[in-house]
Amino acid sequence: MEYLSNPDFYINNEGEWYVDGILASRKEILLLYVSHLKKDEEGVFYIDYQNKKHFVRVEDVPFYAVSLSEEGSDLRLQLHDTREVSLPLGNGNIMIKNKIPYVSLFWEADTKLSRACFSLLCKNLTERDGCYFIKYGESEWQIEE
Repeated sequence: MEYLSNPDFYINNEGEWYVDGILASRKEILLLYVSHLKKDEEGVFYIDYQNKKHFVRVEDVPFYAVSLSEEGSDLRLQLHDTREVSLPLGNGNIMIKNKIPYVSLFWEADTKLSRACFSLLCKNLTERDGCYFIKYGESEWQIEE
């Protein structure tokens, strides 16, 4: 299977999708794109749809979390692409790169957290043995730089 050259898919650093330079804003279209988004072994993103691969240029990471909410014992991230997903509970990490926080939802460090999300998480910030953790219920995430 080969990559097709058209259309030109691009995800900017705030998780906005562009197709041939035009912002894709319809929820149904965004959900179609993200439901077929894949990543190959070299880290290249593409849409696998109807047995064809369409290359996707990604400025930073494919997902951007715009807000965070609590539902019982669950932390929910609202992604720019309109999906709401649970922050994986258990022992995980929040990676800080160039002073920007990232979490892993589908692939390693694939989701950038907005300042609002990270600020809410930091309300539960603790320090232990020189390391920083965000603790929520029985789960915690170590902050790594």
